[in-house]
Amino acid sequence: MHAVAKPQTTRSYLAHEVARQAQSRWSSQPIAQRLLIIRKIRHALAADAERLAEAAAAVSNRPVAEKLVSEILPLADACRWLEKNATRVLQSRSFGSRGRPFWMQGVSFTVERMPVGLVLVIGPGNYPLFLPAVHALHALAVGNSVLLKPAPGTRDVALQFAKVTQNAGLDPGLLTVLPEGAEAAHHAIDAGVDKVIFTGSSENGRDVLVRLADTDTPSVMELSGKDAVLVFADADLDLVVRALRFGISLNGGETCIAPRRLIVIESVADSLQQRLNAAQLSAPTMESVPSETIALEVANASEFALGASIFSRDVAKAQAAAQRIKTGFVLINDLIAPTADPRMPFGGVKASGFGTTRGEEGLLELTFPHVVAVRRRGRHPHLEEPGANDAQLFSSYLQAVHGEGLQRFGAARSLMRALLDRIKSTKGTR
Repeated sequence: MHAVAKPQTTRSYLAHEVARQAQSRWSSQPIAQRLLIIRKIRHALAADAERLAEAAAAVSNRPVAEKLVSEILPLADACRWLEKNATRVLQSRSFGSRGRPFWMQGVSFTVERMPVGLVLVIGPGNYPLFLPAVHALHALAVGNSVLLKPAPGTRDVALQFAKVTQNAGLDPGLLTVLPEGAEAAHHAIDAGVDKVIFTGSSENGRDVLVRLADTDTPSVMELSGKDAVLVFADADLDLVVRALRFGISLNGGETCIAPRRLIVIESVADSLQQRLNAAQLSAPTMESVPSETIALEVANASEFALGASIFSRDVAKAQAAAQRIKTGFVLINDLIAPTADPRMPFGGVKASGFGTTRGEEGLLELTFPHVVAVRRRGRHPHLEEPGANDAQLFSSYLQAVHGEGLQRFGAARSLMRALLDRIKSTKGTR
């Protein structure tokens, strides 16, 4: 006796079927056609910018101007980046004789980037338009279809974005907006998706990962941050104060890479605190340390590693220090804003997640490499029965090609003798 499917599960399967059928048609179109739709979406975003910003601002009662700059503008820039770069990033690569191992003679290869299929985007509440929409657009540009599960209280923003894409000519089946509740994501995963992009807290991300483990479904996890601001002794302290004011106030502090820790060289700690007090700025908890080396150790001690900032007038020194910070993004003499550059990949390590969104790396995350090998001519020695002298042949080949110094010359002579013996024995069996 078959169990009766629950209504929500049934709806999930229907939505999946529609999305997969639409994806099959969409992925078969030339990429130029897909990017034409992305271009039309960009124009529609510009035309509806204020209305979309008002919807995003209403979620957390933020200024419309802030949302225009922090959500609409970077989303439109991401569209433009896709239009100009997606074809190049996704183009097939051919491999012929150059660099080919000797034993692969006659074989050529083509590496293509194929869409994964159906992508579930689980959006956050802090940037309800930019973050889920940019993930969705990257997925669509590659040739995927998208299920978008908005955060609680943000479904109206997601629906307005979906309407913009439909007005631009996108097949409605390619972008489905799910209900807000967590169970909508659960049902979508249970019904079967090919990849998940999750943006949210580490705790919620772990819950999603547990569910994905049952089906080995791959994911990109963009999780919590506890970003450190390192202030070196030669830093412009007035700039630090201005940057902290921006970082703390942006989006009401609800930004994943907002400054959470302030690590200051002790020789300038009092001076910085005085400036913060004068500015009436409640900065993150300050920790003074004796040296830059200790500052880097303290920064790296956190389990979270999404972003970090370094303030120093010596940019070369700051760049060298940045190489020692294990985190997804390091900014020098700035906070937050440069991370929105559409060319740049974004993602965390350690408890801040894994995988990448945006930029070339983020675009490739939504594909899988598909390799086609063709043998156009020549023999198939690997299909023949092993010969009595094959061990000597392979050993000589390894030493001749990969050995060191004079041993290669002796191995080359042994290889030639082994090849001649192989040819003679092959002729003798014909």
